[in-house]
Amino acid sequence: MKDKNALIFLSGLVSLQYTVKFLKNIIKEDRPIKSKTYGMPSTKSATLFYTLGYLIGTNNFKKNTIYLMFLIALIGLLYKLYYKEHSLKQIVIGSIIGLIYSYLIIRISHYI
Repeated sequence: MKDKNALIFLSGLVSLQYTVKFLKNIIKEDRPIKSKTYGMPSTKSATLFYTLGYLIGTNNFKKNTIYLMFLIALIGLLYKLYYKEHSLKQIVIGSIIGLIYSYLIIRISHYI
């Protein structure tokens, strides 16, 4: 059972990476700093919030644990904002995409 969950999580994570890369190449929004890659949506924020959403959605964590996980994810994103690797909009959109993706993967996994 745990092997199935790990495989579902990793499959969702890999497909999320391709989805975000695809969206970056369609949107083509530059990063706040000079870069050879596009910034919209933020891959890191999508990944962090996909992981956060998946873990929360598939486990029974206490509220304090959820708050701590959320805080750790936010610290990771603030790093990107502070060093101007992403704009706030790029981070927020990436986070929303990650959460939606985790929800969809969890829903789809119920049929597997």
